[in-house]
Amino acid sequence: MLQQLASMFFDRGKSKEKEVSLDTILEPMDRHLDNFETLVRPAPESKPRTPFASDLPSEQNSRRNLTLQQKMKIIPDAIPLMINMKRSASMYDGTFQPTANEASPEFIAELEALARAAGAKDIGYVKAPRNAIFRDKGIPYEYAIVFTVEMDQEPIETAPSFECFHEVLQGYKNLAVISNKMADFMRKHGFAAYPGTALGGLTDYPHLAELAGLGAIGYHGLLISPGEGARLRINTVYANIINLPTLEAQGKENEHLWVRDFCAMCKKCVRKCPVGAIYDQPRPRGDGGMQTIEHATCRDYFSANHGCAVCLAVCPFSHVGYEKVQARFKGNPDAPQFRITPWDDQRSVNEELIIPLTQ
Repeated sequence: MLQQLASMFFDRGKSKEKEVSLDTILEPMDRHLDNFETLVRPAPESKPRTPFASDLPSEQNSRRNLTLQQKMKIIPDAIPLMINMKRSASMYDGTFQPTANEASPEFIAELEALARAAGAKDIGYVKAPRNAIFRDKGIPYEYAIVFTVEMDQEPIETAPSFECFHEVLQGYKNLAVISNKMADFMRKHGFAAYPGTALGGLTDYPHLAELAGLGAIGYHGLLISPGEGARLRINTVYANIINLPTLEAQGKENEHLWVRDFCAMCKKCVRKCPVGAIYDQPRPRGDGGMQTIEHATCRDYFSANHGCAVCLAVCPFSHVGYEKVQARFKGNPDAPQFRITPWDDQRSVNEELIIPLTQ
């Protein structure tokens, strides 16, 4: 894997067929799923994971044209990221045998304290619906612990730039490290725990995070949550703990869905997208999620411009802050109401995603 990482960032002049992409690195990680006789499989309508590879010529790919100074700057983050992702994948060897499947409130509190001490910002819990699992993938258990890490505002606001790219890379590294620490702690106490892949993943992380009540998906397709706004990255730990404090178990609803009412009025990300890749209004995807971006249009610019992130940077929630936006927002009764719901297996896949909450 480290050889692939070096090739991805340091080798120039490779043909398109031989170029190493994140998709290439993720393939052997995904094959660890073959170690399980049973998995929670995706719903028939589930979407595939969005590929990272673009059709951009290698000489135009910003990742392949970093200066020596830039390469040296990312090494301390890129190497730990890949090492920890490889370690996460190694936990899917199919050998761990759990001895417990119910956790006490004290254990949950300890787990959260450990995660926060390691750098996690917010933590939530969800019973992952099958339509949030990517097509042709699977997860060992249907329960997931979802957490976020925050990215610093100053480098993010320089997007698209190397500085922003580096900050995002640090975020992914932190996700990988934290998920492994959480899984180790859980396994030590007898629970099955499988870290999500910091990059890529087996499930739609923003989808799970919204269902876990950590925030709401904005018109740019990113999760918006209190504190960090859209300046966050998400990861999961899949677990066999059947009594996780999910919103459903607590009889609560996501209190952040007003965010999309604001998005319907704001649309700054739509206007500022350099290639017009963000839809004027999210579209039902047919799998219970929302399609907010034309990925093919986004991907080439993304690859040529250090991972872009302009939509993240210009989002008012990223630089003004969630609480200030909420305090000033007077509501938008005309906004279309988008609600991601944890569809069960019997629910019609043709049912509309757009649900008018107010008549």
